[in-house]
Amino acid sequence: MPTNVRNCTLLLTLSLALSLNAALPELSSVEPLVFDEDSQRLVAQGDARLDFDGTRVQADRITYYQELGLADAVGSVAISREGTRLLADRMSYDTKDNLFSVDLLKTGQWPFYITGVTAGGTSEDIALEGGTIYYGNPGPFALSVSTDSLQYVQNEGEESVSMDGATFRIGQVPVFYLPGYTHNLTGAPYYFDLDAGSDSNLGVYLQTTTLFPVTPWLRAGANLDLYSQRGVLAGPTAQYAYNSETQRIVGAISTGYIDDTGDPSDRDFDQFGRPIGTNRGFIEWRQKYDIGERFSTTASLSYWSDSEVTRDFRNNLYDDDQRPDAFAEAVYAGNNWMASVFGRFRPNQFQVVQERLPEVRLDLLPVPIFNTGAYQKASLSYVQLREDFGQIAPTLTREGQSDRFDFTYRIQRPFALTDWLTVTPLAGARLTQYQNQESSFINPALLDDSFSREIYEVGFDLVARAYASYPTVNRSSGVDGLRHILRPVLRYRYVSDPDDLNEIAAIDRQVFDLERPVLDLSDLRNVDQIAETHLVRLGVENLFQTRAKDYGSRTLAALNLYQDILFERNARFDGRDEDTFNASWVELVLNPAPWLKFDLASRFRTQTLTLEELRTRTTLYSGEIWELGLSTDLLNKQIDQYRIDFIYRMNERHAILTDMRFDADTGDFTRLSLGLRTQLGSTWELLYAITFREDARRESDVQFDLQLRLAGMN
Repeated sequence: MPTNVRNCTLLLTLSLALSLNAALPELSSVEPLVFDEDSQRLVAQGDARLDFDGTRVQADRITYYQELGLADAVGSVAISREGTRLLADRMSYDTKDNLFSVDLLKTGQWPFYITGVTAGGTSEDIALEGGTIYYGNPGPFALSVSTDSLQYVQNEGEESVSMDGATFRIGQVPVFYLPGYTHNLTGAPYYFDLDAGSDSNLGVYLQTTTLFPVTPWLRAGANLDLYSQRGVLAGPTAQYAYNSETQRIVGAISTGYIDDTGDPSDRDFDQFGRPIGTNRGFIEWRQKYDIGERFSTTASLSYWSDSEVTRDFRNNLYDDDQRPDAFAEAVYAGNNWMASVFGRFRPNQFQVVQERLPEVRLDLLPVPIFNTGAYQKASLSYVQLREDFGQIAPTLTREGQSDRFDFTYRIQRPFALTDWLTVTPLAGARLTQYQNQESSFINPALLDDSFSREIYEVGFDLVARAYASYPTVNRSSGVDGLRHILRPVLRYRYVSDPDDLNEIAAIDRQVFDLERPVLDLSDLRNVDQIAETHLVRLGVENLFQTRAKDYGSRTLAALNLYQDILFERNARFDGRDEDTFNASWVELVLNPAPWLKFDLASRFRTQTLTLEELRTRTTLYSGEIWELGLSTDLLNKQIDQYRIDFIYRMNERHAILTDMRFDADTGDFTRLSLGLRTQLGSTWELLYAITFREDARRESDVQFDLQLRLAGMN
């Protein structure tokens, strides 16, 4: 959450940041104004108001000395400016020197709230005595820092407070003391996350993550965990975000190391059946860096000592990413082309990675060919590929590798047959050259050091368009008119036979994927295992929209139906041959009202009408009172699982959470979680939870958990 809500300083009203000489003040009150001509004094009493240059001062009594340029406000003083507000018992302001002083002040902007006995100074330099800074609103559980002397400084748009003798408190209880402390108000806020509980594999545990503001663009801290049966896990953490007119960088790092003192049976084996050692740890780093509008870099590193370290000690990381990866990319975007360098690496010895060391690529985006109406696109890449099975399959002693040049080209020309029907013939080619080939699976005597391959593509896209509008109105669902857009499509593709059996050290291979297959030759990522393709894809795409309240349209529903007809059949994921009528896909999205959302993706085996895959998600909302989610995940003869998650907010502070998962194949509830979430003041969020599991490989069958974190903080 950003520290400042608006583009004004936290203590703007405290300093007033103006000169009364810039505009004549307007003084008003319920009682008649009293003017003393001799002293040039103007007095207002009874809901007195002084307005000048966008600032309003309200008080029981306001006295303004015109010759001296002094204003004095007494009793229930409230100063308001641009959404900020300061309360004080008394205020004095010198318009000539822009000096002010206040007594018993209260002010702030989320997430900071400030109190002080006295304060005074200028708009850029303010001294405050007897001050306290609260993180969130004051309360019995509020996090605060108090000091006898506080100095506020504003310099080049950055705000900071310096304290002599800072005492940190939770509520009224002091927890930490620093002889000197400086806090950047424009930087990222604090972050604190505590997770405590009991687990049969870990024992009684305490997991903590903390982040403290260091500079306006950096906050740093540590992961620190205690496990009664496993030891101590510790490591630094940091988050950073910097913006300027020419560049932007954002990133985060989280680390942890533990000397795992648990029994070997607790550490168990990794995903390849190898014993896990005692030295365990992880590093998670993500970064995005943009320079100007054309150049950007992206980097991601996930180093794990073993395949189960985050699953054991940081399950939230494991749930988000169960297959760690490490890559870096730099991209320069031209007017109609892109140049990139991409590297993929293998920091973890427990997994097989198709390394790219690196891949250099130039992409020509679709551009018109003179005035012919045709469009062309192309790409040229060079990559060094490496793959090593040695750590997980010692019998495979040879490392797979190749140097690959890959060129793709495609041309297409749309023709409008009618206002509602368009046909787009297309043709393409993919020319690939391999050098320095070695394979972990092919006998070296059968594999040439170099090999050239040519693949060609022809096809067309036939797309029809139709729409209809209806004057449908439903206020409860927010429907204001209805528009139906219909798009029947026919896509034909023929990709020639590569004729490369046992000629290529296949590293970029076909992977298990149940999504609709990619049709275009230039978009295929399984470059080393491209098969002959000859098919027609029929589809009907439907879109239902209504007017949005503010602007544009809102999608109420989308229904897409697709059917693949194969003239050249290859092998399925389960080893069987594909059918001529290979698969039917049904994709449905419903969002007819803010309180209902439904997503469905399914795949049928057409010839037998067998449902082979089904994924659904239904979410129901009742304002801010409750939220119900229903999910299904079905893969024929492989997976048949269901999930229900429910949140019920009893009031603004308490909510009940449930998460239940059921496996229809085994007839077991594989996981059941029950939790109570409580808001402690405006600062803390507390979650009590108990989780029951059935036949979990590493997690315990029963787990008690208590989580404490700063409310609303990321």
